[in-house]
Amino acid sequence: MKAKNMLQSGLDKNLAYLKLPYVAEHYAELAKKAAQKQTGHVEFLSGLMDGEATLRQQRAIKRRISQARIPVIKTLDQFDWSWPKKINRLQVQDLFRLEMIRKKTNVIFVGGVGLGNYAKLSLM
Repeated sequence: MKAKNMLQSGLDKNLAYLKLPYVAEHYAELAKKAAQKQTGHVEFLSGLMDGEATLRQQRAIKRRISQARIPVIKTLDQFDWSWPKKINRLQVQDLFRLEMIRKKTNVIFVGGVGLGNYAKLSLM
């Protein structure tokens, strides 16, 4: 048992040194689940790395938003579709699929000064 604790302690130190917080926090729990399900080593390791990568992506997004000094985060789910009445909801939602990037087309929002969310959408 003492050897196991020393091994675990060494692993914890290396994970801290390598700055792998997700792996450090979840490896024991995921190892138990992998053993119960008889999951292979590669699948277990892949799950740990997926979690670490996701954590890093989330942190990078938070850091970029912070650096951009965006005061309020708004999502499409929070958009008030009741105003303006003429907005083409399906067209706006379709834009969030970002197909214009793959198709190499432009998207132009046109509107008068002070209209804020109300703009005419043009795909070119």
